[in-house]
Amino acid sequence: MRMVALALVALCLSCGSISAYDDSDKEVEQAFNHFIAAFNNLDWDLFRKTLADDVSVFNPDIPETPSVNRLDGRELVEAGFKSVFAATREKTSGPPYLHIMPKNVHIQKYNDSAIVTFEFEREGNSLGRRTIIFHRESVGWKIVHIHASNVARRN
Repeated sequence: MRMVALALVALCLSCGSISAYDDSDKEVEQAFNHFIAAFNNLDWDLFRKTLADDVSVFNPDIPETPSVNRLDGRELVEAGFKSVFAATREKTSGPPYLHIMPKNVHIQKYNDSAIVTFEFEREGNSLGRRTIIFHRESVGWKIVHIHASNVARRN
């Protein structure tokens, strides 16, 4: 009976339906905070180190982004963010250049992957909504996908 119980626990843990707390939970939170700090400061070297080589991005519909179509791979994603960084530096002094203060942060961890969702206040009665998917690689947690959207607040 004990062997059956241990086998069920092992099966549940491997499927992600039960998640035992481990150090990687804190590592995901640290990777997320590192990403936000690098982005707010427009620190290109630190920012690009948060991205996986096969990263993809859906940008929001804002003038600074080169495309609202999905960008696939480091080269296209970096080119898109470089244009955002340059446009932001032209119109804002810093660092920090941005003031993204995540709220309603929710982290869901599934073995070697994690989904981080959050919101933040934007200028002009707008709310930014972001989903960032991390994957644990040999060098740490890296971003494999970012989905960004902005919505006008309803009065």
